[in-house]
Amino acid sequence: MDHIENRFTILKSFNFFIIITLLTIVVFNFFDILIFKFSRELSGVFFWFFKNVVNFLANIFNPLNVGICLILFLILTISLCNIIKEPNKKKLILDKIKCSESELKESVLFYKLIVSHSILSIIATGAICHIFKYILGVSRPKYYFLYGYERIDNFNLEHKVNALPSGHTQASFTLAILFYIYCNRYALIAFFVASMIALSRIFMSMHFPSDLIFGAYLGSVFPIILYYYMYKKKFLKIDMKKIIKFKTYCRFICYKIYV
Repeated sequence: MDHIENRFTILKSFNFFIIITLLTIVVFNFFDILIFKFSRELSGVFFWFFKNVVNFLANIFNPLNVGICLILFLILTISLCNIIKEPNKKKLILDKIKCSESELKESVLFYKLIVSHSILSIIATGAICHIFKYILGVSRPKYYFLYGYERIDNFNLEHKVNALPSGHTQASFTLAILFYIYCNRYALIAFFVASMIALSRIFMSMHFPSDLIFGAYLGSVFPIILYYYMYKKKFLKIDMKKIIKFKTYCRFICYKIYV
């Protein structure tokens, strides 16, 4: 994970938070409605693409589905600790995956930290996003245009009405930044998909552009903050040369189920 060193200094800085906040305010006041109305004039092909393709991907990779998979993976990873304590089973599996006991122990700790950080990021960032929604009380486009809601109604208890920040955008960027931290190879694809999911919220009449800006910021910054202040020191203690590949680790989990 050396690729992330010193790359997020600006992102997690207070100055960047101020910039994003000011940008959100400017877009909210001067560009939200203009951009939203402009999107209504575009070809129906855009609406079809975002509704049938992008929204389909968003439903597959939504935080609940990803969270369930991560929790199951964490449970299996924790259970591997018991295998390490049983000499016969441990020897049988080590022979199959051809790794040493020290490599196995380091790998279990490594993947346990990754999953733990990912689950905490999804839950914590999602909770913060919903708190902002409640406090700000910014109406979704359809409630503003069709039902006469005010654009801002602070501390609005009608959760379905509240739009800022965008939850889908926040969630997609949370997953994208986690993917970037732990799997650098296809990061551009992850952020491209996250951006498409964000844009789809405008075409589906669920959000204004300012909702997306602040949602993308929240989704990106909080996993980074959690990493630096809760997990970075733990990762530094791990001997990365002993970590087995993820594919091999998954094989290990499968062997564990049948042993």
